[in-house]
Amino acid sequence: MRSKSFVLRVTTVHPRTRAVAAGKPSTTGSAAAVGGIMTGVRWFRRRIRPLPRARTPLDVVPGLVARAEAGHPHAFHDLCEGLLGAAAEPTCAGRALDALTASRPTLWLDLDLALRAPWYDYMRPARRPGTSRGWEPGTTLDVALRASSHDGYEREQAVRHDAMRTDFRLLPVLVIRAADWVDEVRIAALETLRLVLADPAADLLAALPIAVRLGDRRRGGPALAEVRAALLRADDGTSARARGCADPRARRFAYRVSLDSGRLRETDLMAAALGESDAVSRVWCAEAVGRMDRPDLLERLLTGRSARVRAVALTGLVRLGRPEHGARFLDDRSTVVRLTAQWAVRRAGGDPAQTCRALLAARPGARVAGLIAGLGDCGGGGDAGLVRPYLADPRPAVRAEAVRALLRLGAPVDLIPMLGDPAPAVVWRAVTGLRRSGVPADRLWPLLGPGLPRHVRQAAHRLLTGVDTWTRLKADLTLMGDTDESLRRRARADLVMWRADGAATMYTSPPRQLADELAALIDAAEASLGQREAAELRWFLSVGG
Repeated sequence: MRSKSFVLRVTTVHPRTRAVAAGKPSTTGSAAAVGGIMTGVRWFRRRIRPLPRARTPLDVVPGLVARAEAGHPHAFHDLCEGLLGAAAEPTCAGRALDALTASRPTLWLDLDLALRAPWYDYMRPARRPGTSRGWEPGTTLDVALRASSHDGYEREQAVRHDAMRTDFRLLPVLVIRAADWVDEVRIAALETLRLVLADPAADLLAALPIAVRLGDRRRGGPALAEVRAALLRADDGTSARARGCADPRARRFAYRVSLDSGRLRETDLMAAALGESDAVSRVWCAEAVGRMDRPDLLERLLTGRSARVRAVALTGLVRLGRPEHGARFLDDRSTVVRLTAQWAVRRAGGDPAQTCRALLAARPGARVAGLIAGLGDCGGGGDAGLVRPYLADPRPAVRAEAVRALLRLGAPVDLIPMLGDPAPAVVWRAVTGLRRSGVPADRLWPLLGPGLPRHVRQAAHRLLTGVDTWTRLKADLTLMGDTDESLRRRARADLVMWRADGAATMYTSPPRQLADELAALIDAAEASLGQREAAELRWFLSVGG
């Protein structure tokens, strides 16, 4: 027995409505009630009567497609109605299908889900008289819509239709049906898909983004295998266009297929490793170059802008017995490259920390930030004296790296003054260290006051909320009436989190003086909090949780 879904149309009429329609008196209500019923019936009939269209589907559907792509609410509902209205008119249907083809292919995945709603079955063209299953398709768009029906028999007939084999605009729909949950539909769609993809004129890029996503589904493997086979058979131009696909997942799939099959030439690999926009594909190509054991190519990759590519190139050179390149990357802006360079220096018999010390002593100018970071990676506690003077450097990047290096070296340093730094990067480095070591709240309250830069006040608020529960509550309430909207939102969000999580673990009351301060802050913020929330906070103060 075929396990296909079907729709059972049932029209029900309330007995009172039948009686009124037949001109019989109502026995269950007054004349006023009957009049109300008839008014409702007339209103419903006016509502379902087709309204005159100000625009034809020829004009409407492209706009609906654009709205659906932009993510407007109810856009797919409107698009489904527009497509079902356009399916009966050949000119409108062709233009509507062209609009869908010009959009992103993955739009069909969302559209297929929306079209399977039983509601749209009532809006489709009627089946041929005298046939129990089957219809006379008026347009190619009608075939596409029937392929997205919730009726399995209609989906099977649609994928077997001649239009599925001849009109390549239906290829995304065919790929979706090749992962159908009904065996008969899926088998028929796979057979048709195999025939379509064998045609060199088929647009493989229309099928690739959908097939990659369907590959994650339980029944999507065969469809993805068919697209992979077609990609392997494709000529170099089609393969290159697939690797340039705008969809990131499809792009990576095309690169993976090309790399696994060895279709990428040396020039293609180098161009992709140095200039490919997708970071994952770029690293894959760099690793493929590394497997070629060509030091000349790896040295070229050392100039790449991608840190991962530089790290891959440096690793390949060390593996080939060329570790001398590591010394010039000890100050690289990327941590992964610096660590690889330190490994390379050790493989060459050197000491990366000693090299960084010597270069810092020489005052290398623009390389200071990288060298300080490198010394923080591989240096020791005795290097703190070499790093500490850079806390006063005029360059924010150098000051931030100096804070980070001192923290990594475990050197004692008073980070409170750094919280007032004009550069946010320096302040957040200091916040990172202070959250680990802790800081007295009395040193942070002055930094929360008005008149200071926003990033300084945000840092103070973040640290105060980590001291203890009552200090956190005081910091939030202090900012509830602040003139800075960003700080108010931040305090409000943290207060909501405290009420949801932290309030349940309150078992003690605050000290008397702090309780009085909190009570005054609650009174001042009551207009923002609301009476109910303010009352809850007062209750917490009185009972301690």
